[in-house]
Amino acid sequence: MNRRDLLQLLGSAGLATIAPLGSTARAQSAPNRHFVFVNAGGGWDPTSLCDPKGHAERPDGRGPVNHYRADQIGTVGGTDLRYAPFPDPELATSTLRDDNPITSFDAFFQDVGPELLVINGIDTETNNHDTGSRTVWSGSEAQNQPALAALIAQAQAPDSPLAFISNGGYDYANGHIAPTRLSGTSVFRELSHPNRSNTNDNADLANEQTYFLPDAVDAAIARARADRMARLAQQSALPMRRAAANALFTVQGGDSSLSRLIEFLPGDVSSGLRGQAELAVAAFQAQVAVCANLTTGGFDTHGNHDRDATYRMAVLIDGVHHLWRSLRDAGIADRTTVLIGSDFGRTPFYNDGNGKDHWNATSLMAFGAGVAGGRVVGGTDANFTERRIDPTTLRATDDGGLRLRFAHVHRAARRLAAVDGNAVVRAYPLDAEDLDLFG
Repeated sequence: MNRRDLLQLLGSAGLATIAPLGSTARAQSAPNRHFVFVNAGGGWDPTSLCDPKGHAERPDGRGPVNHYRADQIGTVGGTDLRYAPFPDPELATSTLRDDNPITSFDAFFQDVGPELLVINGIDTETNNHDTGSRTVWSGSEAQNQPALAALIAQAQAPDSPLAFISNGGYDYANGHIAPTRLSGTSVFRELSHPNRSNTNDNADLANEQTYFLPDAVDAAIARARADRMARLAQQSALPMRRAAANALFTVQGGDSSLSRLIEFLPGDVSSGLRGQAELAVAAFQAQVAVCANLTTGGFDTHGNHDRDATYRMAVLIDGVHHLWRSLRDAGIADRTTVLIGSDFGRTPFYNDGNGKDHWNATSLMAFGAGVAGGRVVGGTDANFTERRIDPTTLRATDDGGLRLRFAHVHRAARRLAAVDGNAVVRAYPLDAEDLDLFG
């Protein structure tokens, strides 16, 4: 690997500028609590998922909120959870393909329902994509507001080399930690084995053409680098410069944490959201990551909403269900929290192209560690307008109450993550009341 290729790999992995100090610090702060943030990019329609309405005509004559019948809406026994009867094959016919994961939502909601919290009727206070994404994942529309994932990662594992891995979505960190932005799993193999020209699992490790340099030469270079980087680190008075020097050494030396991550990856990593989930679970098992951003797009359905939203929702639910099953299989579901959201909601009526446009009301779904499941918090009326909530019972009410905003959600999430007292987190206050949303 030449210098330019190395720098490109560093950049693609988010490791080119700042990363934590060496292996001793990492061993002392190996993360044992994990968070996954799943972004449905483009603005989803909660009435096509977790806040279903059905086909009743609106009083204003603008047509129904949905085209499915109200008696098709699914429920989870013993809970208030309700979900749309998607995917409906009649609506999804034109999107069916061999690789299409479209299946009934029943499997997900019946399996995860007892652990699932749905927060409906959250006012994003915007219908702008950038502002909505920032508000949903940081709790504020302020330009300099770090993502919750970044705040949790810097508070809980500032010395972990891959504390915050991101496949996209809102991952702004305002310099407090370096998000590791991913373009696939191959980057980890190449960073973990910098002397190998062929990092595939089936590479012939006995073939000298698999390596750039003979072992003896590579070892001598590694020793020289270690000595040089130790001197540079000792001479650097500024913590950020010292961290950057150690970051370069970490990658050049084939850091063992990357190797551990690769050991936990399945032999054949899936594509799409499933693959993102598998990589996140491997990073958690290797104890190198605290937070992971997963993302899937296509939710900006201004046309052919029922057809396209059906497919995108199916991809989302399929990936999230795969994530949860993978966490269970890995034995870390009891210390992992999952949050699922989108830029904003979509209009409770169809436009002339059978699409739905931007709407401020939306939902958030959460399950896992620290989340009291089998519950619905807040709500919307029959026309998908957010209702106020009682701050004590958290039930939707028509008698006063609070307008639920993402600032409320993030105040509760910071407490859930036990980072609300962290100095960096406190530098980004949220103007909202304390609500016990997650239970």
